[in-house]
Amino acid sequence: MNIVNNIENSFYPEVYSQSVPTSADLSLCLLKKTQLAKYVLAVKDFDSNLDIKTQIANVRKSIKQQTSAMWLFKEIGAYIVLVCDELPDIAEPQLEIDRSGFHAVIVQGVHLVSKSGAHLFNHSKWLNKSFGGTESISSRLVSSAI
Repeated sequence: MNIVNNIENSFYPEVYSQSVPTSADLSLCLLKKTQLAKYVLAVKDFDSNLDIKTQIANVRKSIKQQTSAMWLFKEIGAYIVLVCDELPDIAEPQLEIDRSGFHAVIVQGVHLVSKSGAHLFNHSKWLNKSFGGTESISSRLVSSAI
């Protein structure tokens, strides 16, 4: 079983109740709806030929297409997971997350997870407080990689 299957088994259907059909751009896209909000966990293979900012933008675009997200009416909070063999030489601040909600797809967290279980991530915070179950998502991702 590979890491993407492990992530899917760890989150679906317990945390994210729907699996969204994916295009070639995403390996996995899981969706969770609450009364007023929608969240996704999107998984893609890390591409060492592209810079991290471009990869995050590409995943955001794919999520928007797959979920028909729309700013102001149908925004979606997103955790982006990039799976790699070894963690690249990237620092946490390079994993850019959104600081405002003025997007159709609001990037709330970016994770790099290696197949050995090494993990680098950045989550949105407000007054140094993380929201949306970020700690449980991080621990599930790490245990999924091992």
